[in-house]
Amino acid sequence: MGRTGVALAAAVAVGLAVVVAGCGGSSSGPPTLKYYSGLDNGGTNTKAANGCSAQSGGRYKIKIVPRANNADASRELLVRRLAAKDPDIDLINMDTIWTPEFAEAGWLRELKGSELKEATDDVLPGPLKSVQWKGKTYAVPLNTNAQLLWYRKDLVPKPPETWDEMIAMAKKLPAGQGLIQEQGQKYEGYTVWFNNLVASAGGEIVDQAGRPVLNQAAVKAAQIIKDVATSGRADPSLSANQEDQARLAFEAGRGAFELNWPNVYAAAREDGKTSPVTKKVFENMGYARFPGVIPGKPSRVSIGGANIGISAYGKNPELATQAALCMTSRKWQDAEAIKEGLPPVMNASYDDPKVRKVYPFADLLRQQIKDAVPRPETPAYSDVTLAVQSSLHPPAKVNPQAAIKTLRDRLNTLADGGLY
Repeated sequence: MGRTGVALAAAVAVGLAVVVAGCGGSSSGPPTLKYYSGLDNGGTNTKAANGCSAQSGGRYKIKIVPRANNADASRELLVRRLAAKDPDIDLINMDTIWTPEFAEAGWLRELKGSELKEATDDVLPGPLKSVQWKGKTYAVPLNTNAQLLWYRKDLVPKPPETWDEMIAMAKKLPAGQGLIQEQGQKYEGYTVWFNNLVASAGGEIVDQAGRPVLNQAAVKAAQIIKDVATSGRADPSLSANQEDQARLAFEAGRGAFELNWPNVYAAAREDGKTSPVTKKVFENMGYARFPGVIPGKPSRVSIGGANIGISAYGKNPELATQAALCMTSRKWQDAEAIKEGLPPVMNASYDDPKVRKVYPFADLLRQQIKDAVPRPETPAYSDVTLAVQSSLHPPAKVNPQAAIKTLRDRLNTLADGGLY
């Protein structure tokens, strides 16, 4: 029996128990499960909520409570309410980096037994790791993501395998054409870049206790950031660019290389319908694995995406778990991939012809996601990422050895419970 079948059977059983006990429901209808989540642009998660509500046979009704568009604001609101044991929250659309913090605080229901089996069945290693903390599983994988290298096939004979090789290739091209489009603003995307480089060099930023484990891999990562920024082939706005600025610059023909998420491919295809320049870029848009740091050693990048957590304080945690399993079933995985540009967590989805039509780079993306790593796994992540950003910015002025020493000191201060 697949995930949807198990979820439906369990929902019926749990739903009957709820009705018999008179808990969480009423004579006027089934219990309402409040799902705190952003809304998909194409409406897929709304359709999933409605479809799973109908499929439950009247055992529950999922109501999406729209979250703030800003991830930090959403997290702060949820932290306050969960800390107060707010019973109004049943389900949470969680950034992958929230798992350690929320699990350590006791705010999430641990998945066990058949629920655990269904939640993790056929899930790729990268997204699977993002729902785990200290050997236990605290969320259902919803969607995933990993950055790739996008390059101009008409400018570059073959994609570079390392950052050093990419910088060298860029320098052989005219300055305007050979730009490397990355995210260098002082924000979360900058931490993603640094984490990608550290992991690709074989290192980590902190251990599970939040203590820094920065070594030469971190110094090399900082050196690459400096090398890109001072190469003469960084975008002049590197220190202020986020994902969308990098995407639009590449679409406008200002770059031979772009490091970004897979949504840039569909965006270039769509924008090329109205822009001759972008049309040419898209027609020559190649894709490859994110560049490595060590020759011969494949890159490892930060896992992106989202998971569904079940609040430990909701009125119907068992029903909420079954609702989460339904909304993350293969049907809705594929729908989000096709309609929303959000890569699926299930291995089998990448072999589906409908998914492969939208993702011609499906095999590459699947492999990059298999090898992906979380950003620093610690309950204090929100402080750790700020320490990374402040220690390594702006990119062009990074002194690798000094910057890593500063970061190490700041992370030790945080681990000791202080503020830097």
